[in-house]
This record gives sequence, C-alpha cells and structure tokens, in this order.
Amino acid sequence: MMQLALALYCFGILSIHLTADWRLRNEDNGAMHTTLALSHRQLGLARTRAHDLFFNPHTGQALRYGHHPPATALLLAGAFALTGSDSPAVARLSVIAFHLGSVFLVTSLLGEFFGTRRRLLGGFVMATLPMSAYFGRMVNYEPLCLFFVIVQLRAYVRFKQMGRRRDLLWLATGVVAGGFVDWPSFFFAAALAGVELIDVVRRRSPTLTLLAVLVASAASGLLFDLWHLWYAGRDSMAALVNIVSSNRPVWEQNFTVSRFLFGQIDTFRRYFTDVGLISVLFTAVCLARPRAQLSRRLFDVANAGVLKRVLVAGGGAAVGYVLAAPWWAMTHQYWQFFFLPVVVISMVLLWGLLQGAIAAHPTRLLYGLRVACVLEVLIASAYWIQFRHTRVEGYAVQATAMFRATYLAPQSLHK
Repeated sequence: MMQLALALYCFGILSIHLTADWRLRNEDNGAMHTTLALSHRQLGLARTRAHDLFFNPHTGQALRYGHHPPATALLLAGAFALTGSDSPAVARLSVIAFHLGSVFLVTSLLGEFFGTRRRLLGGFVMATLPMSAYFGRMVNYEPLCLFFVIVQLRAYVRFKQMGRRRDLLWLATGVVAGGFVDWPSFFFAAALAGVELIDVVRRRSPTLTLLAVLVASAASGLLFDLWHLWYAGRDSMAALVNIVSSNRPVWEQNFTVSRFLFGQIDTFRRYFTDVGLISVLFTAVCLARPRAQLSRRLFDVANAGVLKRVLVAGGGAAVGYVLAAPWWAMTHQYWQFFFLPVVVISMVLLWGLLQGAIAAHPTRLLYGLRVACVLEVLIASAYWIQFRHTRVEGYAVQATAMFRATYLAPQSLHK
C-alpha cells in the first residue's frame, strides 16, 4: 500500500504542468531532444546513423550533435512512434517513467541496509527534494542516466553481499546502457572500480571478478560510444573534442575557486535543502573518522562496510563529474543531479541517528530538532518546486522557438 502511495505521490509532483509547452528553466532541453527525435522519425536511422542530428528542412543542411551519446533522443523517437504523438506530454512521460524507476530502485537499495520504514522514508525524501522533483521530469540525459547508475549501485551491493553471478550481469548492463545515455555512467563505474581495487589490495575481496566486470564493461561501453561517434560522422567527433576543450578558458578568465565553491554549495542547499547539505557533510566527516564513536553510531546498520563503499563511490563520482566541467556546473544546477543517491542515503542515516538519540534521551530539544528537520525539507522543497514551476524563462522560450523555426517542428503544434 505504501509503495502505491509513493508512486502516486512521486508521479503527482513530477507531472505538474505535464502538457505545458517548453517554457520553464532548462526546458529548452526538451525542445532540443524533441527536434533530435524528429530527425530519427522523419529521416530514418539510416540517414541519422542512430546519432543526434539537427536537420534544417529549409536548406537541407544536417548538423550532428556529438556532445553526448544518443540514447535519449532515440528513446523519444520510439515513444513518439508508439503513441503517434510528439507532444511535450509524451516526452515528459517517457522521462518520468525512468525517474519513477530510479525512486523505487533507491528504495530497494536502501532495503539492503535498513528496515521497511527507513527504506520508504528514503523513497519519499527522494520524491520530495527539488533536484529530483523538478529536474527528474526534465527531458534530458540526467534522469535516464541516473536510472542506470542506480542499477549499477544496486547490483554492486547485491554482489558484494551475496556473490551471485546474475548481479554481475546487471552491473554490466547498468554501466553499458548508462554509457549509451551519458558520460556519468563511466564516472560511477570508475569510482566503483576504485573502491573495489582497494578491497582487492587489502584482501577484502577474494577474487578479481567484480573489478574485471567493471573495467571491461566501462571500457567496452566507452569504446562503443566513441566508435559510434566516428561512425555517425567526423563532425560528431569534432563536436565532442570542441566541447571538451571549451572548458579550458574558464580557469583562465573569470573563474575563481571561491566563486565556484560557494556557487555549488548554494545550488546544493537550494535543490537538496539545508538538511540534505548538513546530512552529506556530516556523513562525509564520519566516513573520514571511521573509529569515532559518532561514526560507529551513524553506521550502526547491516552491511555497514558495503554502505560506506557505496557512499564513497557515489559521492566521488558525482564530485568528479562536477569538477570535470566546472563551467557547465556553474551554469546548470542539474549538473549536481547525480548526488541524489548519496544525499538520500545520508539523510536516512542522519534520521536514524536522530531517532536513536530521541529513544535514548527523549528531550524537548531533540523532539524539536526532529520537527525542524521535517519542516525544513518540506517547506524548502515546496518553495523551490513552486518557484521553478511559476517562473517562465525567456531563454527557454526563445531557444524553443529557434529549434522549431530552424529544424524539424513537432506536428502536435498544429493540432
């Protein structure tokens, strides 16, 4: 029953303005992916070579977009073909389906370490946080890629606990499929490989099997992506090289470490709430001091060692992705989207510590602190979700109009 309530609650938030046109912040991504999907639909995969392609029907000019792997637009093309509609609602529903899957995969992941109540708490927390509730419906690479990232994390945990071969298959699927969506999949595979290498060196892992699967699947997925770029056309590879190299000048111009750091902290505080920020910082300190009494209390859960590795790998991968593209991270708040698993786990851990403190010392101060934490998450989340859904952004409107005027336009506009 609670699982159904979680699904309805999550879908209810994600489906706000489901049928509206692309006009809110960063929703020009939806217009862009619709344009790319229409290229697949109208030109055919033989012409697009199953890669992102902007096609101008007025001039016949085709421009390949090689910044990311192509799965997002291919998924939308399939959804448009299946439903017979290329409307924003169909595009959003396609992404929402994946993000709903991510929420339930996170609850399943939490179930490996916590009881039913804390597992469901984590699901509701993830559905509530603005980073998830707003950007989880954004028609872009992040919601799809996160789904496969969590497949990786869950398969890693289950193999570490039970050693079943089928979990290695799921792990490889998460890495490769996620890599066909976007690059962060490889960051998480590399981070998991790093913590597993430490386990191998310290003889905590009896075999190299898990490490070998991570390395092989990441290498094969990355090679396939690069080959597919080359196959799609030389301009695709050039576009990727150009976007990677374009990050360099930011370190030499108006970029400062303090501006970057405080900007990222402010974004984190807004879209993960103050409680989320405090939870992550508190968990990081406890991870750095594993022998401290407070750390032992925080990680007084089943399979604490595996949970710590998930937090280190998940947090390290998300930090690495942000640092790999500082300019884009400063420009786009959703660059922090991949912190979601670590934030949710940290908040569930801190909630358990607070509940334990209340059980041991039921004081008014602790009860008040618990109420304050709940209210801060709910009020801050409600404010930022409402804020984002009621502020039309001029750039999104202009970019959407440009995509439709220059490239293939949706047929749903004329209905």
